[in-house]
Amino acid sequence: MSTEVKKIPNAKERIYLYDNIKCLAIVLVVIGHAINYMTDFDGYTLEKALYVMIYSFHMPLFLFVSGLFLKPMNDETKFPKYKILAFVLIGLVLRMITAVVRMFTGLPPVYATFEIYDTYTWFMWAMAVFTALVWAFRKFDKKYVMLFAVLIGVMAGFDSNLGDEFALMRIAVFFPVFLLGYYLDPVDLYRFLNRRKFKIIAAAFFAACLAAFLFLLFFHRDFLFSLRPIFTGRNRYTALDERSLFGPLYRIFAYLLSIGITLALICLLPNKNLGYVSGIGAKTLQIYFWHKSFLIVFEEIHLYDHIENLTGGIIATVIYILIAVGLVFLCSLPIFSFPTKQLLAVAKKQ
Repeated sequence: MSTEVKKIPNAKERIYLYDNIKCLAIVLVVIGHAINYMTDFDGYTLEKALYVMIYSFHMPLFLFVSGLFLKPMNDETKFPKYKILAFVLIGLVLRMITAVVRMFTGLPPVYATFEIYDTYTWFMWAMAVFTALVWAFRKFDKKYVMLFAVLIGVMAGFDSNLGDEFALMRIAVFFPVFLLGYYLDPVDLYRFLNRRKFKIIAAAFFAACLAAFLFLLFFHRDFLFSLRPIFTGRNRYTALDERSLFGPLYRIFAYLLSIGITLALICLLPNKNLGYVSGIGAKTLQIYFWHKSFLIVFEEIHLYDHIENLTGGIIATVIYILIAVGLVFLCSLPIFSFPTKQLLAVAKKQ
């Protein structure tokens, strides 16, 4: 979610595409978190299917773009302690705020300073670790570092020591995606993919993915829903039950799918200034920071249940998703730039 530009083009070369991609990504994050609690109940087939579809690529998309715009590091680069500290501080403050929100809504204030076991602040800790790892491996051959990261990511699912604590599983799983983005240049990537033939391939790829998704939804629903542990990146392969030995193949498939969708989006999304929509792309961190607090309140007051009682299932879901999209715009307002803006200022001391 960093907004630093790796290689800043001149004004005429401004690439709004990446702002639009980040806007789409944060919308999907908020929608995914909004419908998450419904996926634990019987029924809610539409919500479960939508959840799996979103999680198949939205977090890798975010991490790829985050890596893409991380400032390059070379032999002379000092350890980015302030940038790392900024991410850690944002994560800690976020945990404090959500704990307070939970208390005010009557929920137990889940909080632990030195454990990362929840499903949202892990991203900040992961960004801190990813930044440190990029610095640590900056002197090594890129292809070997990439190969090593992929091997660790694929084999991590067998490691019984990895899990939600300190987000170790997700760090191992998602680091290759972040690293791939880091090793690429945003301007060169856009210029390479901005060709008619790639746009045709991207459209065909999306059509194939949608067809496969619908096929699984209507004919192999249980198999589709069983992919959830793979796409979230936080579970060991034992979550696949009798298919656990095939976990590495599932992980490789997840990598290829998410990277394929990411590249397809780069091909297909418009490179135009869409006004406030494009502007949201520069505010994803503050949106990520604040949206969960609102969702905690929504869940505690049973907002979805009230909407469902008034409208019915599918309509209620559509309305709830629209509320989630509205929440993105709400949290993008200047007032919600606190405290992420102030904490990110720490990183600029580097």
